[in-house]
Amino acid sequence: MEGIFAKIAKDTIKFDIGDDEYWRGLYEPLHASSYEGITTVKDEAYGPAERNRLDVYFPLNDKKEGKPVILFVHGGGFFSGGKGWSEKIWGNIGWFFAKHGYVTVLANHRLVPNVTYPGGAEDMQMAREWIFHNIAAPKYGQGSPEKVILLGHSSGGAHLAMNLYAAGDPKRTPKSPIFPPVAGLIFLSVPFWCDMRKPVRNKVFRSYYGTDDEKVWGPLSALGLFKALPGDSPLLPETANATVAFFNAYRERSVPTGTLPILQVQEKHNHITNVLSIGTTDTAQGEKLLDFMQCCLDKLDQRKQQALL
Repeated sequence: MEGIFAKIAKDTIKFDIGDDEYWRGLYEPLHASSYEGITTVKDEAYGPAERNRLDVYFPLNDKKEGKPVILFVHGGGFFSGGKGWSEKIWGNIGWFFAKHGYVTVLANHRLVPNVTYPGGAEDMQMAREWIFHNIAAPKYGQGSPEKVILLGHSSGGAHLAMNLYAAGDPKRTPKSPIFPPVAGLIFLSVPFWCDMRKPVRNKVFRSYYGTDDEKVWGPLSALGLFKALPGDSPLLPETANATVAFFNAYRERSVPTGTLPILQVQEKHNHITNVLSIGTTDTAQGEKLLDFMQCCLDKLDQRKQQALL
């Protein structure tokens, strides 16, 4: 592991096209292809598109009903990636959290050039609704539709954000109140806003948003939608440069004013290795996520208890 850390330190924040495959190649040997006691259901359709498919991982011998659920959405710059990136990745996410008692859902979504805004967000809504209506079944591990935590990496997190913050776009009709319910939300290295100096990003945004003009796509980005949420949005009370901008926007719009989200900078990692590390002997990222998710579940239980008083 120290050898990988040394390579990350040498490259610092550099991350260009093709680097994802390089880092995946380094982490692939550190993961197993399967784990005893964990079962999977693969390629379930959650929508009409070919890419509207998801996998479910859960502990085989745990017959307890109402298990907590995680929806993991992969990144890939809006134009690449998938739940089955390789034999072991992103299966490492499913195996790891299932070993800790979670029903874990890995979802694909449509990719540029075969989708335009807000198609990615619509995919997220369909995936969330599929979980709500199906995840309690024994076939899928008997998860709780009320205890769903969303985990998005990179552009996958951006799609989740653009789904949840739909009310920031006057041309869209958001689900109100928020449906399905969300017990927790985790963004890993998410481009809430994008620096357009990279030619590939210009090309992708012209395809997804119809333009690379920030005056047009900026208000429709994750950051732009969040800033434009109406003041009575239920998301406000609970709720690199782009991350800092989102952090500050969250702080300014939160209720009570100044309430902060939890911001964690993962040492020794870059844009993708923090997620690749989950399930290896480098437990830092995985343990922090488990701690945060348990905190979300504890708060959900507290609210339910208070509602009964």
